[in-house]
Amino acid sequence: MLQTITQITEQHLIIIAAVIFISLIVYLSRKKIKHYWLNFKTYRQLNRLGIEQLINVQWPDGLGHYFTIDRLVMRNDAISLIMYKCYPGKIFCADHIDEWTQMLGQRSYSFENPLHELDYQINTLSASIPDIPVNGYLFFDHLSEFPKGHPDRVIHSKKIPDELIGNKQDSAQQDILDAWQQLIKIKV
Repeated sequence: MLQTITQITEQHLIIIAAVIFISLIVYLSRKKIKHYWLNFKTYRQLNRLGIEQLINVQWPDGLGHYFTIDRLVMRNDAISLIMYKCYPGKIFCADHIDEWTQMLGQRSYSFENPLHELDYQINTLSASIPDIPVNGYLFFDHLSEFPKGHPDRVIHSKKIPDELIGNKQDSAQQDILDAWQQLIKIKV
């Protein structure tokens, strides 16, 4: 009888020690866990855009080279190009300035206005499918803040335009479907 009570107590102690150990690991890793969870939510949101998507498409630039399109999204009335940007911190930006600024703590970093690259990609893509509406957006992840606002073509997980929110049961207009099939054939 005493041996049985000792065994039960030892089992309880092992279980309690395991629970404490796991709790400690979770507590110490809580920031990483939150970061991974927010990344998961971001990619889940991106994957739900439009009716259909092509991801990481190598596209010819017309000069014998290629560039990568992060995402092409087929909507019912147009095709949207999404450039994914991971710039943590505060971003200060505007449509018509050449450089944007990223603030990380007390340090600032300048980077080229990504809307210029977005416009280049849209124009190159549009040349391949004339008469089809093509637009584009910069998607900034959960690590970015815009304290002074941002251009309309900048979106993030808290602000996604209604036209991008897709329902997989929707169907695209026939000319959009035809253009989409063309894009699938052209992509590398």
